[in-house]
Amino acid sequence: MSSSGPSKISATKDQVVGQVKATVGKTIGNHTMEAEGNMQHTHGTAEKHAATAKQTAEGTGDKVYGHIQKATGQVLGNERMQVEGEMNKAKGRAKTSTA
Repeated sequence: MSSSGPSKISATKDQVVGQVKATVGKTIGNHTMEAEGNMQHTHGTAEKHAATAKQTAEGTGDKVYGHIQKATGQVLGNERMQVEGEMNKAKGRAKTSTA
């Protein structure tokens, strides 16, 4: 994982490079290269799961915030707040559906 958090792009790169490295290592009989490739592939898989979990959590937070914002807007009669709440809910749905 990078210092800014898990990244699906970085994770996919590690999965692919790790798999290639492991395959080449196995093919040429270089057990060190094979083990390093397997470790890199595993790291990429773990990072991808972490990135998905982070995106899902952020999306869920956006949906909850949007729901509260919309409900507050309804109670106060503030149409702008209601619309912003609906937009935040939609943003959250989009994040969780692409996670």
